[in-house]
Order: sequence, then structure tokens, then C-alpha cells
Amino acid sequence: MKKTATVYWLLPANPERNLFCEVIRILRKEFRAPNFEPHLTLFVTTKDQPTPKKVLRQIRSRPIRLEVRDVAHSPKFTKTLFVRFKSSSVLRKLGTELGRAGGVSTKAPSDPHVSLLYKKIPQRIKKELAAAIKLPVRNVRFDSIAAVRLTLPVRTSADVASWRVVASKKLAP
Repeated sequence: MKKTATVYWLLPANPERNLFCEVIRILRKEFRAPNFEPHLTLFVTTKDQPTPKKVLRQIRSRPIRLEVRDVAHSPKFTKTLFVRFKSSSVLRKLGTELGRAGGVSTKAPSDPHVSLLYKKIPQRIKKELAAAIKLPVRNVRFDSIAAVRLTLPVRTSADVASWRVVASKKLAP
């Protein structure tokens, strides 16, 4: 059964955002996959109060820089192919701050990542892609947060196409 949720994303700053957008564009065309904004999911809530705008107004964090670990893949649709990051105390603090503002108990993401492709493809292809992609950056700066309304679970391109940003905030330098 589908349920509506609000997902809070940490968004990469330029020029890394442009890099991720270009990789997503290439993979999307090659595999006829959905287009999406590069993001790192911070947490998901099915609560509709407080509003996402109120939640984001309470956030005082600064931009975050995370170190790239590797490019990986999984059987999960929303983690078909992704860039994995090392967690940090700053990321954990932001997750806690967002959860508190949203009135939910939350932890930082256990496997912080930015997805590059959402598509059911053979394991062999995912493994080859993960091995072939070499990012020209060692760390990525994230400078804004977006609240996105969607339905869970996310299993298809149509699900991805229905995502809507309902609030956003630039992190103060």
C-alpha cells in the first residue's frame, strides 16, 4: 500500500552538483531511467506536522563537506548505483537537528550516499558501472536542504516522476 511521506534531502553545491547531474543524465539516457535531482537522503517522515517550511526555518547548520568513499550498487531500486560517503559528526548533528525540528526521533543516514541511477538492471551491469565510474573529486560540499513530497515505496520511474519539492533552504555559510 502506498503512503505519502516527506523526505529531507541534503543537496550538493556546484560544481559537484553539475557533475552529478551530468552523470545522472548520461546514465538516464543509456538505461531509459528516470531523471532526478542529486541528493543525499537525511530522513523520511510520514507525519505532516510541523510543515516542512517550519522544519527548515529551524535549521541553523552550515554547509557540509563529506568525503567520497566509493561508487557502489545494490539490488534496491533507489540504490541501483550510487556514490557512498563517509559519515561525519556534522552530518549526524544535522540529522538530529532536522529530526528534532520535525518532531521525530532520527539518526544520521547509516549509509550516506547520492544515487546516480534508479533502474532494475542486471547485477553484472551494475558491478561493471560501479567499477568504471571514477569521480574527479574526493569530497563534496552540500549547501542546501530540500523537503520533498512523495509516495512510498519508491519502486518505479513513475514514482520518481511524482516527487515534488515542497520547501528548501540554503545552509548559511
